Amino acid sequence: MPFDSLFMAALLGEMRPALLGARIDKIHQPERDLFIFALRTGGGNRKLLISAGTSDARMHFTQSEFENPSSPPMLCMLLRKHLLGAVITAVEQPPRERAAIITLSGTDAFGGTSEKTLVAELMGRGSNLILADAGGIIIDCLRRVDHEQSEKRQVLRGLRYELPPKSENSTGYSPLIAREIELRGEAVLRAPPSPVLLADEDGAPADFTFCDITQYGDRRRCVAAESFSALLDGYFGERSRAARLAAKASNLLRAVTKLKSRAERKIEAQLLEIESAKDRETLRESADILMANLAAVAPGAQSVTLPDFYTDGEREIGLDPRRNAQQNAAKLYKDYQKAKNAEKVLAEQIKAAELEAAYLGSVASELRLAESEREIDEIRRELVSSGYVKDAKQKEKVKPSAPRRFSAPSGAEVLVGRNNTQNDALTFKTAKRGELWFHAQKIHGSHVILRAESASGADVEFAAALAARYSEGRDEAQVAVDYTAVKNVKKIPGAKPGMVRYYEFKSVRADPKQAGAGTV
Repeated sequence: MPFDSLFMAALLGEMRPALLGARIDKIHQPERDLFIFALRTGGGNRKLLISAGTSDARMHFTQSEFENPSSPPMLCMLLRKHLLGAVITAVEQPPRERAAIITLSGTDAFGGTSEKTLVAELMGRGSNLILADAGGIIIDCLRRVDHEQSEKRQVLRGLRYELPPKSENSTGYSPLIAREIELRGEAVLRAPPSPVLLADEDGAPADFTFCDITQYGDRRRCVAAESFSALLDGYFGERSRAARLAAKASNLLRAVTKLKSRAERKIEAQLLEIESAKDRETLRESADILMANLAAVAPGAQSVTLPDFYTDGEREIGLDPRRNAQQNAAKLYKDYQKAKNAEKVLAEQIKAAELEAAYLGSVASELRLAESEREIDEIRRELVSSGYVKDAKQKEKVKPSAPRRFSAPSGAEVLVGRNNTQNDALTFKTAKRGELWFHAQKIHGSHVILRAESASGADVEFAAALAARYSEGRDEAQVAVDYTAVKNVKKIPGAKPGMVRYYEFKSVRADPKQAGAGTV
């Protein structure tokens, strides 16, 4: 991550005019490494975020909202004691360091002037937030560093604050900027700094920096941000949202995967039962042979060997000595019929279990494709209504989300389902019979409706790319996609939502990465 000294300098250069003269009104610590300072500035109220996290260290103004703990941590209370009401008088950056030294002037318990220093060291695993008095003596810090942890520099209460020791080889450049300088020369450093988001091929935030980056070619594109604070707020906000989304989906995905595995094990067991039931023809043949040779069976015999007109040889048949020959034959016929009926029942059960496993597989795919917490909540409600997951006691009525909407090259609307319930509604309620229906071939994916009864090749390619993008094949270079008129799509009787069969279809190859941008 290129939060290097150059980026820090550009960031502080932007923030300094608003920070100088700002008064601290509130201090919160939503997470162990995260601090929010509510500031009253000449230009209005602002929120300063300082994160000393090992993987997300940063400092910027934020518009994001955070949930605070019911009881503030000890360091938060200490910061409130010393800094509430204080005014920022200076913001400095030590040379080639990813650190900000914020000087504050406040009032002590006796009404006199009290100067404090807040140091934000944003150095990856070495990140820290340190409060020191006017003489540079550490009052407290987020991470205390003793002699065992570092021989060169200790950070403890009562010690004088010292800057981190400099490395002789340190240039202050991140690897990203060092590579760009190697590629383009010192021109990289001469251009005025500007906030730049690096987006990957799908448009997702991949990194951030202070200048245009060319080293990735077409694999990354540079997107200008409104400000450095907006850049960091958006980048880390999206990363945090993605992490929450992944965690929420993970819990539900684990339950769905377990249910799918159970259905698959059930299928395996039933297939074994069917295999054993195939011996039923031997029972019927033995009964036929007995009935043709009743007089040859001695009373009380435990077995008999008789001519086998099925193989032109002989067959030994086990008998119940308590039954006569005719009764033994009747028992064999009964066992045969029982096995025949069992195979029929098992075949029906296997079909139902296969549909269940396919449905659960589609739910797992939807969870992996989910783009918001709302989508995950809707999938949970679908599983609750199907009896797979217990109700989370969310009784309030929530308006269902709308399908994803896109505009094809011709201007025709394209709708993409977010879950199985929505897939059903799109295909069997929203779409007209003559409109076109798309689905990734032989893999789980969303139902896609092109709202046109005839379509150009460009529109078909566009809708097919969306069907590929919102399927299990989203990471593949090419995905086979089937399409047909909506009237040719039929719901499977008794199946769960989204499970269909379709006829008279055509197929195309589509690139998931060519899917257009839509309104989510």
